[in-house]
This record gives sequence, C-alpha cells and structure tokens, in this order.
Amino acid sequence: MGPVTCDALASSADDGFFAALPEVFEFADLTLASSYRPAPPSWSVVVTDVCGSTRAIEGGRYRDVNAVGAASIVAVRNALPELEIPYVFGGDGATLLVPPAARSAAAVALRGVRELAHDAFALDLRAGIVPVAELIAGGHSIGVARYRASSSVRFAMFTGTGTSAAERLVKDAEGGRRYDVGEGEARASFEGFECRWQPVPSQRGRVASLLVAAVGGDANQRSRTYRDVLSTLDGLCDPEASRPISVRGLKLGTLFEDYSIESRVRSGLPAGKAFERARRHARRQALMGRVLLGLGARAGGFHGRTYRQELIRNTDFRKFDDVLRMVLDLSRTELDAFVAFLEEQRRKARLVYGVHEAGSALITCFVRSYEGDHVHFVDGADGGYALAAKQLKRQWADRPVG
Repeated sequence: MGPVTCDALASSADDGFFAALPEVFEFADLTLASSYRPAPPSWSVVVTDVCGSTRAIEGGRYRDVNAVGAASIVAVRNALPELEIPYVFGGDGATLLVPPAARSAAAVALRGVRELAHDAFALDLRAGIVPVAELIAGGHSIGVARYRASSSVRFAMFTGTGTSAAERLVKDAEGGRRYDVGEGEARASFEGFECRWQPVPSQRGRVASLLVAAVGGDANQRSRTYRDVLSTLDGLCDPEASRPISVRGLKLGTLFEDYSIESRVRSGLPAGKAFERARRHARRQALMGRVLLGLGARAGGFHGRTYRQELIRNTDFRKFDDVLRMVLDLSRTELDAFVAFLEEQRRKARLVYGVHEAGSALITCFVRSYEGDHVHFVDGADGGYALAAKQLKRQWADRPVG
C-alpha cells in the first residue's frame, strides 16, 4: 500500500496526539489515572478480530491466528508511515486508534488484511472502525498512555471502557455491520513483517498468558486492584526474570524451517512463485542472522552482539487495554501462588481473570530497522491470550452483579 502524504494527514490538528503524550517509565505507574490522557473525540477505534479464532487455535492453527492479528497492525502502520499511532496486540486481533485524516487509508489497509486472511490463511478477519465521539456519547471513555519500553520503542496503553465497548460493537452480529470497513479498495503492505524465531522455551517452568480485568467499584478502586495484582506478582518473582523471552532461549530458524507464516503474509498466497520467493528470502535472512549472532558481527544494520538484548526490551509482554495482559515465564510454584491470589480476589468480586499455560512463547516481529526500530509481539504457544480469554469471559458472565 502506498504511503499517505504528509499534506493529506496535516488536515487534522491532533494527528500528533500520541507522539506528544508524556512518557511513562515504570509499568506500575500505568495503573494510575494520571498516566493517561483522553483520546481525541475526532479519532476512531480500529478493531480487528479473527473470526472463529478459538476453533482455529484448538485445531492447531495458533501461529496462523497470531500472524493475521499482528499483520493488521503492520498494515495500518505501513499505511500511515508519518504517524505514530497507538495500538495493542491481542493475540487473535488488535486495537488501534487513528485520527480522522487517516481513517480512509486505514480502511483500505484493513480490507487488504482481510483479503490476506482469506486468501493466504483461509481465515475470516473482522475489521471495524468506531468513532471515539460515539463511544463518549454512549458513556464510555478511552484514556491513552505512552509507555517507554526501551530507548527506541514506545507502546500504547488504554484505560476506560471505550475499547471494550468498541470491540463489542464491531463483533455484534447485526449492529456491527455499520462499523465494518465494507467493500472497496483493498491494498496493504506487510513490509517489515517477520516470523523467523523459533518458539522460545520456558526457562523457569511454564509460559503463562494472563488476562486480568478489575470489576466493581469506581475507577480509583479498579486502579487499586491492578496495583495490588502487580505488587503481588512482584513479591512472588523478579519482574526481569519473568520475561518470557530470554537471550538463552532466542534461536533463529534454520535452513530446514518452512517459514510458511512469513511467506504467506509477504506474498499474500499460500503457495506459488511469489510464496517461494518470500520463503527463500526468509531463509537467507535467517541464515545470515544466525551467522551474525554467532560471531557477534554486524551487517546491514543488524548487530549480532546486541540484537537479542534489543529484541527482549522491545517486546510487548505486558500491556493494558482495559484489561491487564501479560505473558510471563514463571516457575510452577510462582504460577500456582499467583493464580491462587487471583482466585481469592475473584471471590471478593474485585476481578475476573483467565490463564493459559504453555511450554514456550511465540514471537511475531515488525521490523522497520534492525537498529532499534523493531517491535515484537509475544503470545503463549498453543493458544495463549485467545484461550485465556475463554476463562475470563466465563468468569465475567458468572460474576455477581449489584
């Protein structure tokens, strides 16, 4: 997809909203209302979701589902190269915010992702755009924070009920049609999408995909619930040690990997000449990366001595989007103790949660530059966030109301 010109985007005075937000340096501070600023009413919430993702994951297609979810972020980011826009990866989809001047370009890109999902993965992607002003009129709010994960990467965090409400509107069987991106021009660039790292095995016991949603009380009470969750977790384990991606576990694929995920995304096809070209390219790049990592050498902006450490810092293993989402590497004792704490808080009607365990974590990458500007979407293997969401939804439906 061709880039949107700066002149076309300059028509909106608040296009620079996210880039201008003050940076938050401590993850725990993201539980504070003061870390967030209201999303501009003129902006829109973009929601993408792989339809039937749970069935696909249970059929062993979790990497396909992850790839399509991440591809929606890559496509919208590539369609708006001059803008820094907030987004959160959810495993089987994503949530993004776009300014009014970018809405049509985002829709074109999303229709391109929808075609990719259908043609290359035999999956259906739901993609909708909901005006923030409509959500505010419905009594919802969206707060946005800018979290500094590393010297090169800032991740967005959302608070308030607006993003969850937008997701419900887009997914609604009848009413969701008015938000759908519809038919029309469909073009997307997936430049920078990479899927070359092998699954990263747990170094401590289990990789846990965790979802926690505070319930009941006002915004301050919910904020206290999240702070209690994070402080309890910090008391159980070292936050750095619990990162799901480790230098020891990071291994690029070999020449014998099939690289079909990246090849399908890059070519838009499940087979054929373009697919094979993309696969050969991925294999060559992975082989070169393995050599540079082994030698600690540098070439083409890729620094074998430091890239693994950069990658670890640039992962989105913890995030907020009206739900606390974490992928953590925990010992059996730590995970059992943390789940016991969550269950106790659930019985007190303070929160609902979902947890999925796996033996490894998956990484899907968006690389604009090997010298810092690369982000890495992390999920647990075998279903991760999507299967954790099943438990959270059951608890949400069963929670006492009133």
